[in-house]
Amino acid sequence: MDDFARQFETDILRSAYAYWRGLCGDTGMPLRRQIDPLDLRRLLPNLFIYDVVRAEDGSWDYRFRLVGTRISEAHGGDHRGRLLRDVHGDQWSRIEEDYHGVVRTGRPNFARRSGFAINKDYVTYERILLPVSDTGDRVDALFGAAHYWMG
Repeated sequence: MDDFARQFETDILRSAYAYWRGLCGDTGMPLRRQIDPLDLRRLLPNLFIYDVVRAEDGSWDYRFRLVGTRISEAHGGDHRGRLLRDVHGDQWSRIEEDYHGVVRTGRPNFARRSGFAINKDYVTYERILLPVSDTGDRVDALFGAAHYWMG
């Protein structure tokens, strides 16, 4: 287990990260076509894939592509096709740099936060954002997993 994975409290994140690392090979990030969420059936309720949406002004947003049922529950419904900025609303400014940093650097991001609520009274969550590419030369999607503790 590497230093990044030592931060994770749950097996959900450890397993998703190990899967992603196994796909990376020598490249630093896997291609999107290599990811098959069915390889992680047990984790599917906690998995997501967000497409990177590049605007003409150079800004980024992220569109829900795959959203596990546990994540949908935490976010108040199935938001496939919607932008994270719209779903997170006022909370977006607290977390957007996590997402942008992965796109800029191509390196994973881990966060554990408390006091964050979208639809339910989830007090604490941990989440990993893992870069994925369509072509191998830039981050085109974020694959990851999240676990929520209700409070």
